[in-house]
Amino acid sequence: MLEFEWLFNQSALEIRPICMPSSATFSGVQTNELEDATEFIKQDSVVLTIAIAFKDREDELAKYLTHLAEAGAVAVGIGTGLIFPTVPQSVIDAAHELGIGLFEVPRPIAFISIVSAVHQELNRRNDIAQRRLLDAQETLTHTATRGSLTDLLHETAYLLDGELRIVNERGEVVMETSPPLGHKFFTSYDMTTHGERSHTLKAESEHPFSAEDRSLIRHCAGLADMLLARPVELRQARNELNSFALRLTLGLPDATSPSQTLPATLDFPRDKDGFTRPVIALAEDSRSLERAHNALDAQLETHGQFLYTAQFDKHSFVALFSGDADTKDIVAMFGNSMRVLRVAIGKRIASTELAFDHVQELLDRARPLPLGEYLSPHSQNMPWLNASAVRKALASRRRETINVLRTIDAESNSDLARTLTVYLRKGGQLNQTAEALNVHRHTVRNRVAHIEKVCEIDLSEPTVFAELLFAVVQESASGSD
Repeated sequence: MLEFEWLFNQSALEIRPICMPSSATFSGVQTNELEDATEFIKQDSVVLTIAIAFKDREDELAKYLTHLAEAGAVAVGIGTGLIFPTVPQSVIDAAHELGIGLFEVPRPIAFISIVSAVHQELNRRNDIAQRRLLDAQETLTHTATRGSLTDLLHETAYLLDGELRIVNERGEVVMETSPPLGHKFFTSYDMTTHGERSHTLKAESEHPFSAEDRSLIRHCAGLADMLLARPVELRQARNELNSFALRLTLGLPDATSPSQTLPATLDFPRDKDGFTRPVIALAEDSRSLERAHNALDAQLETHGQFLYTAQFDKHSFVALFSGDADTKDIVAMFGNSMRVLRVAIGKRIASTELAFDHVQELLDRARPLPLGEYLSPHSQNMPWLNASAVRKALASRRRETINVLRTIDAESNSDLARTLTVYLRKGGQLNQTAEALNVHRHTVRNRVAHIEKVCEIDLSEPTVFAELLFAVVQESASGSD
C-alpha cells in the first residue's frame, strides 16, 4: 500500500488534488475508460480516466464517480485538456459527498508516467521489506540456535511490535511474552503435530499484520517447533529427570547415583483435573524388564509424550500416565513386550498424593497374574485366598486335578494342565481359550472332555469351576504346587 501523501508530493507528476480521499493509502493505479468497469476495478485502487465515454454527457459524469467508488476505487484522477477543460463542479460535489479522492491530471502528464512511478515505488518498498524480512529471519535463526524458546519469542515479539504466546492442544499456555493485552489485531499459526502433542503460535498487535509479518511468524513457529520437539539426547535427559523426581516422590533409593542432587519437582503427567494414574510392570528377569521399558518409551515418543518411570526393584518398574488415560490404551503402549509382563493399572489419584504405598499395593496385585495379563483399576482383590484353611483346601484340589494332569502331560507329551488353566482363566469360553492356546476350538472341547473324565469332575458345575479357578489363582500368587 502507498500513501496519498507520497503520490501528491511527486512534483514531476504535477497532480492537482481537489478532494482529499477518506482513505490514507491505496493499492495501485489503473486506467479505465469503460462506462461499466465493475469487474475490472481493483479494490482500494486509484482510477485514471479522461472520461471519453462522457463527451457531451457531463451531467452523467458524477454518477460515473459513484460507480467507480462502489466498484472499489478510493480515488479518481481526471485528465483534463482533451474531453473536459477542467474538472466539472458536479463531479467535485459528488466526490465530497462520496468521500472519494479526486485530483486533476494536466494534459502534458501522460497516465503511463503516473502508473510507472507508482509501480517503481511499490517494487522499491517490496525489495526493502524482503531484505528486512530476510534479516529478521536470520536474527531469529541465530537466536534459536542458542536453544532458548523464551529468547526466540521475545525477539520475534520485538520485531513484530506485538506479543506472542504458544498454547498446547489443551489450550494451556506453554510460554508467552506477556499476558493477553486485548490488542486489536490477531493471527495464529498451527505448528507441526507430533503424535498427540500439538502447539499453536498466537500473535496480537495494535497494528495489522503485513505479509512480511506473517512470514516472520511462520518462521518463528518453525524454529519454536524444533525447540519443542526435543532431539533424542534431550529426550533421554528429560526421561532421566522424570525418573529421578518420581523416585524421590515415592521415597525409593537411587542406587545408580545416591549422592546426586536434582530438583524433585517436575511435571508429572496429569489430566485437566490434576490426576495421574500409576502403573506397575513386573517381568521375570531384568532383560525382559529393560526391553519393556524401551518399548514403552518408543511408543510414548510416537504419541509426543515423555516417559515417567522409576525402577521399583530389579524385576519391576512403576510408570505414570495421565489420569484420563484409558486402560486399553495403556496396555497398547507396552506393545509386544506385554507378553513378558504382569501389569497392574491403578486408579487415578491426585499427583500430590502419590506415595510408596500405592505402588506397593499395585505390585502385590500384579504378582499373581500370569505372564501377558493385566489387572485393571476395577479388578477386585481376593486376600482371603491366602488364609491358611483356604490355602490347604485349594492345594488339595490342585493335587487331585492340576498335578494329575501334569503327570499325564509329562508321560504323553500332551497339554492338558495348561489347557485347563487357560480355560478357567478365560471363564470357560471355548473360542477365547482356543485363541490363547493357538489351537482349534474343537481341540479345546475334546481336551476339556478328557480332563473331566480323567479328574472325575464336572466343569459345568459352577462351584467346581470356581474352586478350580481359585486354586489356579492361588498357585500363581504363591508360586507353589
